[in-house]
Amino acid sequence: MELIKQKIMKTVCTLILALITTIGFSQEKEQRKEMRQKMMQERQGLSPEQKAELSAKRLTLQLDLTEAQQKEVHKLQFEMISEREKNKELRKTEAEENGFYDKATARLDKSQEYQNKMKSILNESQYQTWKEGMKKSSGNKLMIKHKKQQ
Repeated sequence: MELIKQKIMKTVCTLILALITTIGFSQEKEQRKEMRQKMMQERQGLSPEQKAELSAKRLTLQLDLTEAQQKEVHKLQFEMISEREKNKELRKTEAEENGFYDKATARLDKSQEYQNKMKSILNESQYQTWKEGMKKSSGNKLMIKHKKQQ
C-alpha cells in the first residue's frame, strides 16, 4: 500500500512539474511576442532618414566601414527606405492587381540593383560579411513568416 502511494505521489509531482514548466515557457513566449510588437510599433514612427541612419550605423559596426563608405551606405539606405515607403503607400492606394509575376520580378530586380550598389561600395571582405548577414536575415524572416502562418 505504501509503495502504491509513493508511485502515485511521484506521478503527481512529475505532472505538476511538467505543467509549471509548460506555463513558464508559454508566458516567456508571450512576453517576447509583446516585446517584438512594441519594437515594431516604435520603428513605424521613425522617419526614413532615421531608419537609414540606424541601418547605416548597424552596418558600420558590422562591417567596419570607412567614413566615405558610411556616407555612401547611408545615402543608399535612405534611397531604398524612401522607395520602400513610397511603394508601401502605392500598394495601399493601388486598386488593380499587377499579378504575382510582375511584382516578384520588380522586387527581385530592385534587390539585384541594391546588391550591386552595395558591392561597389564595400570591399571584398566587407561584402562577403554583408552577404552572410543577408542570408541569415532572410532565413530568419522566412522562419518568422512560417510561424505566423501556423
